[in-house]
Amino acid sequence: MAFQIPLLMMLLFGAVQLGRVFYIYHTLQKALRGGAGLLARSVNVGYCPEDTRLTDPRILDSLNFIVYGNLQGVGNPVVAGLTTDMIQVLPERNTSGSLSPCGCSGPGDPNGCDSTAGGRAPDFIVINLGNGFPLSVAFPFMNLPTINLKVSVRMPVTGG
Repeated sequence: MAFQIPLLMMLLFGAVQLGRVFYIYHTLQKALRGGAGLLARSVNVGYCPEDTRLTDPRILDSLNFIVYGNLQGVGNPVVAGLTTDMIQVLPERNTSGSLSPCGCSGPGDPNGCDSTAGGRAPDFIVINLGNGFPLSVAFPFMNLPTINLKVSVRMPVTGG
């Protein structure tokens, strides 16, 4: 019994932590999918300049929806520690069968992704956690390194 109880406790704590990691990963993926769907159906989104979160209100609404679950950006985050600064929004264009980042060469560029400046909307929108989401794993009597969850969602743009 003296050898079995610590082994069973380690298995129990390990199973709980593994379940927690999968739960948080799924919650992050679900939040990113919801925000990507909201942004993909939006019309006249200004994807340029590169730091779009400061200029376009639809992208800010999408980031707030990902982090807080509402457009106003109030309340607790859906995952503790998640902020809008962790999220990247990348427009992509399908050119000759391969996906490439959308260019932002200036106003009036027909090949650009900024539909508010004369370009056409991107074919896909990719929303991801740029550097990942650091998740610490608590395990009794052990110091384990943090796990960096890399979550990414690609959604076709239908809003134009």
